[in-house]
Amino acid sequence: MIYGFIGAGNMASAIVRGAVESTDFQARQLLITDRNDDVARRLADEVGASTVASNTDLVKASEVVILAVKPVHLPYLLNEIASDVAERQPLLISIAAGIAIADIQAIVGESVPIIRVMPNMNASIGESMTGVCASPTASQEHLEIARRLMNAVGRTLVIGEGDFPVFSALAGCSPAWMYEIIDSLARAGVKYGLPKSQAVAIVSQAMMGSAQLVLQSAADTQTTPAELIDRVCSPAGTTIAGLLAAQEAGLATALVKAVDAAVARDIELGRPDSSSES
Repeated sequence: MIYGFIGAGNMASAIVRGAVESTDFQARQLLITDRNDDVARRLADEVGASTVASNTDLVKASEVVILAVKPVHLPYLLNEIASDVAERQPLLISIAAGIAIADIQAIVGESVPIIRVMPNMNASIGESMTGVCASPTASQEHLEIARRLMNAVGRTLVIGEGDFPVFSALAGCSPAWMYEIIDSLARAGVKYGLPKSQAVAIVSQAMMGSAQLVLQSAADTQTTPAELIDRVCSPAGTTIAGLLAAQEAGLATALVKAVDAAVARDIELGRPDSSSES
């Protein structure tokens, strides 16, 4: 099976590298195009894949076509390849944020199988959390093809398309908020005499280990984060004192409000009359 990538930007590059590094794909299965031929060629040379002369040539040669261009450019691309897509009926996998499956079908036709995926920036280190949803014309096999590709750069979760705004907040936006939490805690470490680099390393490792423990505990014993909190908080100890202080300062409320704002903005950007770009 040939996978054709239209676009060779940061996210496409992460997926291509992840696919080649996994055991599920071979470099000879990957074709790449980009508006900048040099960018496509450098990525292809790096992993041992191939480039093709045009987007239409790529569609004609591929069973799976990954649409990895910026959302603002996607309508132009779809119009360019629409006739070849209609003729060959490849599986289209779109990573364009804010572009609904129905918007793609309106250009290429409702019979074309489409999978919409939403990875996050952690795909660059193989740790993305990717949301996946399918068009009515996509089969279970199509869905598994997309999941196998995106699992090469992390984990996947099948969700309804209506849940994409909240998924985007929880998986796509939250890394920035977590960076802010890390930096704030590190600055507190600096307040008490630690070098900033050491404080960042301490907090980052603690956050990474905590996230891994949450996932493992949920999988093994269905333990919730709240239950893990109770295990850490000794009676009259330092952890409960700090936790109550953070709650009094509004930590939980602030995080919920961050999600609320991101979801509202995502919905606003998705309106047909919105000319803004996320």
